[in-house]
Amino acid sequence: MAIYKTSENAKDIRLQTNWYQNDYKECMVAVKKVATNYGYELIHQDDNYGEFIFRRSRDTLDVKIISITRRETAIDFVLNSNILFDFGRSKTVIADIYDRLKRELRFYKR
Repeated sequence: MAIYKTSENAKDIRLQTNWYQNDYKECMVAVKKVATNYGYELIHQDDNYGEFIFRRSRDTLDVKIISITRRETAIDFVLNSNILFDFGRSKTVIADIYDRLKRELRFYKR
């Protein structure tokens, strides 16, 4: 099983936290849209803590949306893959989801 998580200080640039100049609701709608279009099914949503859990046949995607200010929001992922030999596929999935979110939201480098 491969587990990949994004963070502020990740060495791999594909796994670094992305920041957006959108509020929580705009980010929530974009994350749900991108994840469902990617083939994930929403199984849990907690707006109090900004946590979402999506599932697909081979993996589970945990999403954390953190609003620092009204126009400063971070989105982090934890991808749990049920594949024994992942060969970096999960990193590619995270990078692709971030790319799709950049088309939906206003990305900025922090």
